[in-house]
Amino acid sequence: MADEIARAAREERRAAIAVMTGHLMQDDDLLTQALTHASSLGANLPAESKRALANERLEFLGDALLGAALCEWFYERYPQLDEGGLSRLKSRLGSRMLLAEVCDAVGLLTWCKTANLPGGIPVSVRANLVEGLLAAIYLEGGWPALCRAVRRLFEAHMELPPPAEPDPRLALQSWCLEHHRRLPDYLCERCGGTDHAPEFLAQVSINGHSASGTGTSRRRAEAAAASALLVLVAVTGDPAP
Repeated sequence: MADEIARAAREERRAAIAVMTGHLMQDDDLLTQALTHASSLGANLPAESKRALANERLEFLGDALLGAALCEWFYERYPQLDEGGLSRLKSRLGSRMLLAEVCDAVGLLTWCKTANLPGGIPVSVRANLVEGLLAAIYLEGGWPALCRAVRRLFEAHMELPPPAEPDPRLALQSWCLEHHRRLPDYLCERCGGTDHAPEFLAQVSINGHSASGTGTSRRRAEAAAASALLVLVAVTGDPAP
């Protein structure tokens, strides 16, 4: 009787995962490992046993596979997006938070083994369980099965990223080339802050006009300076960009 109950539970799990991902797992041991977080195995379990039973190695593989599968999907689906747009989309859909949302949306935790934590299952653990499952699907079904699973799991979360903010450095560069036939001159140096939060000061000049700006990186400081100079040349009567 106990064996029949256990077998029925395994079949129910396989069926539920198939509905979520479009792939019916045949290797129940691999599926069990993919859905077992190390936190459920106890702190005293030997490292070798934990490595064999928990999904940490699968999570490592799944992280890389997910990134590649998402990139292929975006490349095919959005031919109008440039590299920046594709990167922003990958950054959002491949984030820990989004993976945790996917885990919750499909009810994956119902079929997983995790520790009972007072504050609930952390975002990182829920994300890892999704990646572990994807790795198991890839190892059993190959790339086509992985891609089907990724697209099925993430389709509801797919949306185009907002357009990138215009870069004032590019606007100033175009204006300088058009009106003065040369690029603006930049000087940038660190002016304070800490190792973790540095502060930079940039100065940009063209045709007797100059402006400065600060930021937490050279790029941001130069962008702030470029924005200030664009405003200045418009106010002073130099041909506006």
